[in-house]
Amino acid sequence: MTTNLDEPSTIQVDSNDVRRTDYSKYLDSTLSADGSLAHEVVTRVSAGWLKWRSMIGVFCDKNTPDRFKSKVYQTIVRSVALYGAECWPATKEVERRLSVMETKMLR
Repeated sequence: MTTNLDEPSTIQVDSNDVRRTDYSKYLDSTLSADGSLAHEVVTRVSAGWLKWRSMIGVFCDKNTPDRFKSKVYQTIVRSVALYGAECWPATKEVERRLSVMETKMLR
C-alpha cells in the first residue's frame, strides 16, 4: 500500500494485476484519487443535461402549462443533477457550475 499517488503500483487479486485509476464510481458517485470534486460535479451536470434532453418534449410543448414544466424540472431534472450534492462542500466553483447549468436549462 502506498500514499504516494505518483508511484506506479498495482494490486493483485486472484493472481491478476489490477491497475490504479484516477477515478472510480461508487453508489453512482465519482470518487477521485486526489479528493477533488471537479469530476463529480461534471458528471452530475452531465446527468442533469441527459435527463433534461429526455424531457425536451415536455419543456418545448406550447400546450403544456408552465407550472407543470416547472414541477417536472424541479422534481426530475434538478434531483438528478443534485444527487449526492448534500455531501459536497459548498464552494463558489460548485455553486457557479450548478447555477450556469440551471440558467441554461431555464432559458
